[in-house]
Amino acid sequence: MARSRAKTETLLGCYRILEITDEQGEYCGKRLADLGADVIKIENPQGSKTRFKGPFFHDQVDLEKSLNFLHYNTNKRSITLNLECRDGQELFKKLVKRADAVIESMPVGYLAALGLDYKSLSAVNPALVMTSISPFGQTGPHKNWEATDIVNMAMGGFMQSCGEPDGMPLRGGCEQSLQIGSQCAAIGTAAALYYKSMTGKGQYVDISIQECVLTYGHEQATAQSWAFHQNNVVRAGARTKWAFPYGLFPCKDGWAIIATVQASEWDQLSAWIHEVTGNAEVLDDVFKGTLFDRAPYVDILTVYLLEFSQKLTKDEFFLEGQKRKIPIMPVHSIEEAMNCPQLTEWGFFKNVSHPVVGDLKDTGNPDRYAEGNLDVWKAAPLLGQHNEEVYCSEIGLCKDDLAVLRSNGVI
Repeated sequence: MARSRAKTETLLGCYRILEITDEQGEYCGKRLADLGADVIKIENPQGSKTRFKGPFFHDQVDLEKSLNFLHYNTNKRSITLNLECRDGQELFKKLVKRADAVIESMPVGYLAALGLDYKSLSAVNPALVMTSISPFGQTGPHKNWEATDIVNMAMGGFMQSCGEPDGMPLRGGCEQSLQIGSQCAAIGTAAALYYKSMTGKGQYVDISIQECVLTYGHEQATAQSWAFHQNNVVRAGARTKWAFPYGLFPCKDGWAIIATVQASEWDQLSAWIHEVTGNAEVLDDVFKGTLFDRAPYVDILTVYLLEFSQKLTKDEFFLEGQKRKIPIMPVHSIEEAMNCPQLTEWGFFKNVSHPVVGDLKDTGNPDRYAEGNLDVWKAAPLLGQHNEEVYCSEIGLCKDDLAVLRSNGVI
């Protein structure tokens, strides 16, 4: 497949990927597109449902103004196609002949019912890689269960670790399960494409979001604790009881995270507390050692640290702590993160121009490579923006064909 020079100079620029996903898989396509793959997002003629997911630019509900869609679809192309009609299915197979991979997050069995599952498509393109992303995988007793992010987080054991020990389980923010599943899907797709480049063989990649979430929940070794000790690990909360200090503490103007793991770090912190508050008890030898050695004294030490931390702003706490080699970090608001001088210096934020909402500042690619251009080069596409480019220039249809297909509801 021919690629422009700009595309082939990127890490994945030699690959073309067809994407049929909702919020469960859009980040997978974004990761691959941001690495240079030619990702063609296939939407039904009315638009992907994620185009109607808020928040919206200036609160104007419009399929081109979803901030969620604008973020998760950078660097992709968009075509419209009705997969539920025979002409649409035939067009899709023509696209598959020219593709390296398909990523999809449709309900389990949906594509099979249309004759567009991996078995059918691999007959069209034996070297095809196909990745399916679903809550519980394509097989097993739960394969047809409905799920959203909060269901994924609950069933994957993640919520058990979020919240206060004596409170209810909490869902993590930002639909993390969908991010986790998509990350695993992107890695799996890239690995399968590498295998294809070595052997010429395609294959099927089955991603269960539940499995992906469970593999991420190991901060407290939850799975191992149960497997070896039948210990159902409880939530640690903002400040743990099993170590000190390790967690969240209030400042004059916000919050900061502190974790003095090494004995020397506590020596520095206790001396600082003494300087600021005049409290000499905090210097007692009984409190010295690692964060685990102080666990029996959590309650009294928490009082000392709260008195201390609330005398400082979070930046004072952070900056002076860094000078003293104490691992303290402020909890940033989104505004603070977007204006972080470190991220700005690294060029992490990218400015892209969208024909409807105008100039946008968005996050760039979090990867750093010595070779390969990874800059975000185009905003999320308009609905069907690349119909003519793909169907006419690449598939061989003419504009009259597009008009007929459009009038018949195929595209």
